[in-house]
Amino acid sequence: MTRKILLCCLAALLACAAASAQNAKLIVKDAKIFSMAPSQREPFNGYLVVAEDGTLTAVGPGDPPASLAAKETYDAHGDWVIPGFISAHSHIWQSAYRGLAADQTLTGWIDALYGRTAPRAKAEDFYWFTLHGSLDHLAHGVTAAYDFNYGGPQSYDFGHPPPSSQSPEAYEENQFRAEMDSGLRFVHGFQVGRAGPKYSTEDARRALKAFLGWTATQPKSTAFLSVMINGGTAFNDTYQQAVMEKSLMDEFHLGNETHYLEPPETAGEEQSKFRWFMDSGLLSKQLIFGHFIHTNDFILQKTAAAGASMSWNPLSNGRLASGTADIPKYLKMGVRVGMGVDGEASADIADPFENMRTGLYAIRDKYENAAIMSPYDVLRLHTMGSADVLGVADKLGSLERGKYADFLVISTKRFGYVFDPYASLVFIGAQGAIKRVYVGGELLVENGKTLKQDFDKVQSEVDQRVAASVK
Repeated sequence: MTRKILLCCLAALLACAAASAQNAKLIVKDAKIFSMAPSQREPFNGYLVVAEDGTLTAVGPGDPPASLAAKETYDAHGDWVIPGFISAHSHIWQSAYRGLAADQTLTGWIDALYGRTAPRAKAEDFYWFTLHGSLDHLAHGVTAAYDFNYGGPQSYDFGHPPPSSQSPEAYEENQFRAEMDSGLRFVHGFQVGRAGPKYSTEDARRALKAFLGWTATQPKSTAFLSVMINGGTAFNDTYQQAVMEKSLMDEFHLGNETHYLEPPETAGEEQSKFRWFMDSGLLSKQLIFGHFIHTNDFILQKTAAAGASMSWNPLSNGRLASGTADIPKYLKMGVRVGMGVDGEASADIADPFENMRTGLYAIRDKYENAAIMSPYDVLRLHTMGSADVLGVADKLGSLERGKYADFLVISTKRFGYVFDPYASLVFIGAQGAIKRVYVGGELLVENGKTLKQDFDKVQSEVDQRVAASVK
């Protein structure tokens, strides 16, 4: 009986191997693999196998089995392979406005971008802005992102937005198309609120339902992860915003990411609104707080107990002088944390390496303790942490069998002698070290060049459109 069981097991293994060989799209061999799997902290020399559907069928040490065949084999020659970075908080279209309001904190910066600059651009411009930002994310090694989309001038009330004849739907659809065309894996953040007291919950419901129906008619792609709600409770002067968002989340089964407790000057006012999140039922595992800097123990305790999470955006926080989130404390209290590169009008560069360094150094400065957070810790937050926050940890964030084959090939030529591989990645890593970027086993960037779109042409188009809109 034992012999029979062993033979059956062997047959099953051979069948699996044969299926893997038959379906393999890509084999990467002779790589130093940083899987970021919870059970595999130590990097190892090995290989990975990608199936036709873009998922990993094998990740293991040593050489791939000699019997294993694929349409393409890439020999990494000892280069490092890490999961693609995930940005849990991006305003992708903002790459069109890098360097704006250089000496402003958040309030002045918002007025410059949302009050006086972006409203002059047309809905079709936002296709190009979003395509540019998505490609720039990919070129910097970000393979998936939560994208806060621009809802049009009607969505923001700063006292002087110019009138627009273009519908909010046109802005949303143009940005969605650009996300799809870029190859970046994305969560589309939908702007549910509109400026003005006459905009009701039913108005928001109707707009969201129409957009979800429209997305269902678009070409199918695994790059499109989900739609979530861009929350605005902290920016609103009424509890009804929270009630509206909660009703939409429940009806359409959507998550919500909301900017909260970012600038120091409004911390007291925003903290007082925390009860709105609690009383409305918004505070749940489906809620992500963006920035979440100026908290207190009560807020952290309730956030952790509810299973809510936050996105940490060090580059933007530093540029706008917003402060430093106490990430070690949040983690200790049980708050789930991911990282985001935010918008390139405030962070100026969609570079996760710079983001990790900026965050790590700020935390060490805050604690005056170099051991308070490690390079491994921030790399985990920008991969598995962000995947967890976005609810896609079963698909992304680590190189494990069954997950999507989203990964980077990193050259170590400029690293010098490696004392600690994670330290070399975080302290020394840069865009120039990224040799290849794969999404679903498809090569999208090679040596800084985007292969699916001509980045230089997109850049030129964006520059012309921004220049025309600001004249």
